[in-house]
Amino acid sequence: MSKKIQLAKIIFLEQLATMKAILDLVAFKLDKKSSEFLYMKKQIMNYTYGNLKKTFITLEEYKMLKHCPTKCKLRQGYKDCECGGSGYINV
Repeated sequence: MSKKIQLAKIIFLEQLATMKAILDLVAFKLDKKSSEFLYMKKQIMNYTYGNLKKTFITLEEYKMLKHCPTKCKLRQGYKDCECGGSGYINV
């Protein structure tokens, strides 16, 4: 595994941590099994993953990132891989 800093991995893991913190705050007010919580969770996840994908595509267009050879996907979460599960690594 490369020792250089992986831009996509850093961005991905920070956004996952932020998403989890937001979901924890929502869960503090709503029952995790309630339809309201499930709706909020779906919206937060869609927004987070959608924006991550846009960011990574833009960075790929600028030739800063490329797809990870292990074929990781954003929505699969953290993976013990050079990309951290983001699906992208440095060029």
